[in-house]
Amino acid sequence: MTDNYAEREILAINVDMSCTLRCENCERFFDCRSPSKLDIYQRRRMTQARTSMSSIKHKVAVVGGKGGVGKSIITSNLGVALTMRGRKVSILDQDFDGATIPKMLGVHGRRLKIGDNGIIPVDGFLGIQVVSMGSILTNEEVLTWFHEMRRSATEEFVCHVNYGERDYLLVDMPPGTSSDAVNLMEYIPDLAGAVVVTIPSEVSQNVARKATLLCNKAGVRVFGVIENMSGYVCPNCGERVNIMSSGGGEKLAQEMGIPFLGRIPMDPRLSQCSDEGEPFVHKYPQSEASKELNQIVDRIEAELGFK
Repeated sequence: MTDNYAEREILAINVDMSCTLRCENCERFFDCRSPSKLDIYQRRRMTQARTSMSSIKHKVAVVGGKGGVGKSIITSNLGVALTMRGRKVSILDQDFDGATIPKMLGVHGRRLKIGDNGIIPVDGFLGIQVVSMGSILTNEEVLTWFHEMRRSATEEFVCHVNYGERDYLLVDMPPGTSSDAVNLMEYIPDLAGAVVVTIPSEVSQNVARKATLLCNKAGVRVFGVIENMSGYVCPNCGERVNIMSSGGGEKLAQEMGIPFLGRIPMDPRLSQCSDEGEPFVHKYPQSEASKELNQIVDRIEAELGFK
């Protein structure tokens, strides 16, 4: 009787007979449409994650297909631009293998601490909270974790960090559609949306398309596409030259039926700002890159109801 009942339950939620009912580890998590999935998941960790992050108004993921397209630079500067508008911002660095947010926000070498109510974030530039594997590992340490350990780290950063009341949590996602990206979207099902970062090349667009499709599968709203490294703007004369091809981000947005948020031009000062721990939107507010980024923030905030 018990075996037959279990078999009927498995068939009812439209999965194969090998289903273990361990939804967190299921590769078909976003494909399963049964309400039973949510019931099973809530008996485990999702409720804890929601409770822990209930005082954060808007959670926004910054995604992109390839590494090196500038997701972390965009994330850190979005965070600073929002903070300069009076918003309380936290940044979760979900890129475990290439954590750069601490360096970009001037807190490289500072460590996360444990308090009475959980992990205490590091206070970064302008008071932005930083939660990152880069605030745990030293430069000499290499992460060699596999799926379960990586999932546990995501759980710690989502469920057991004392974020407090915040206007925004920005999540700097890892490249591609790996388990680290999927884990984050499972643990934070109420993401307000995602921003897709690409560069003009077709290779980047093709992989960024995959990241967009993952958002669609996970039910995450996509605010739009940012084309980073879009042309070179001379800091002296202001002339713009398209060193690489241009328009790839806008083309991707049209193909996917999502908004195009804007273009961030290359500027030799941008990487210098990242190394110094003072994002360009603060140090060079009148640069073309800063103006473009603030317009992008305008569009995102308008979508979220800020005026």
